[in-house]
Amino acid sequence: MRNVTIWAASAALLVAANSPASAGKTCVASATEALPKIAGLVVKGFRTRPVSPAVLATWRGQSKPIMIDLDVESQGDEQTFSYVCVVTRGSAFVQRTMN
Repeated sequence: MRNVTIWAASAALLVAANSPASAGKTCVASATEALPKIAGLVVKGFRTRPVSPAVLATWRGQSKPIMIDLDVESQGDEQTFSYVCVVTRGSAFVQRTMN
């Protein structure tokens, strides 16, 4: 019975770690860290969205990528930085995109 309880708890943690909400939080944190180091840069908001169908058509990874849009402001200038994010084994890999 103890082994069944340990297995069930492990499965629940694995599902929670791979949930879209958890992936979004991990991706936002990683994308924020990847922002350019500009004095006075402030993150005003963020959005998550699916990647384009063209990217998914050629995607070979096991984890599904998502897009993270960070709305930032620096010295009165507002910009949006977009990142592609993939979470594998609890770690997020982010890469900036130009769109």
